[in-house]
Amino acid sequence: MSQFFIENNFLKVGINQVGAELVSLQSVEDGTEYLWQADPKFWGRHSCVLFPYIGKVWEDKFHIGEKTYQGKQHGFARNMPFKQILLEKEKAIFQLKYNEKTLDEYPYKFSLLMKYVLEKNQLQIIYEVANLDDQPIYFSLGAHPAFNVPLKKNEKRSDYSLEFEKVEKVKTLEITDGFLDGNSRDVFKGKNTIQISDDLFEKDALVFKNLESNFLHLKNSAGEKVWTFTFEGIPYLGIWSQHEASPFVCIEPWFGVADELNASWDFREKEGVVELRVGGKFECKHTVIIH
Repeated sequence: MSQFFIENNFLKVGINQVGAELVSLQSVEDGTEYLWQADPKFWGRHSCVLFPYIGKVWEDKFHIGEKTYQGKQHGFARNMPFKQILLEKEKAIFQLKYNEKTLDEYPYKFSLLMKYVLEKNQLQIIYEVANLDDQPIYFSLGAHPAFNVPLKKNEKRSDYSLEFEKVEKVKTLEITDGFLDGNSRDVFKGKNTIQISDDLFEKDALVFKNLESNFLHLKNSAGEKVWTFTFEGIPYLGIWSQHEASPFVCIEPWFGVADELNASWDFREKEGVVELRVGGKFECKHTVIIH
């Protein structure tokens, strides 16, 4: 499958046709690669698009009305080829549209557009879902970008921290075997900073709901901003890395979350799911700003 590039005076961006997946975010000035390069020893992906659900569904299946569907983690969009709609110097658009295969796994007729737009030192990633059905459609939608942390050979991942816009009181929702288990714990402890310690992801991802902040910064040991990640208007944020030796960190804005243990509800009632009326369009975006 093909790979496509957009570029300006600040950044060069690579996107795969499969999954419309961001695969490179590189500084034009010095060649620094900010995006994780999918080393399978740790995690073999770069930046998955998550649709039509987030995380795991209980027993790999979900129900809509009387019908049961099979579903693997994070949905099918990340594994499917998208159609190139537009490719300009600083902008690219890709589309995944319902087809026979998607209708076997998910009953709704949809269009999912992924738009990548460069503006100076910023990459905007815009998601647009259109309802092409004759009934309301239900979905979750999210991102799973992984960033190289550390960025330099003489550094450790634990030299870095995440600084949020505001002091946060929200606790992380705890996960067991990939499912929400109903527990929570405080990782902010009255601060707006999370140090990326070796044991931070010991209990899987951090999952936050309804943060006060609209953005966060990655900072190095000198306190310098490396990049800023914006997620305004997006209700859930996941932060994840594989284990203590994994040299990357994922920042994951989501509309939706993984199932709870022993989940049995109708997909249309799943936490975080979006309902989109007939003829409707849903749009959201996140932005990466390289300093």
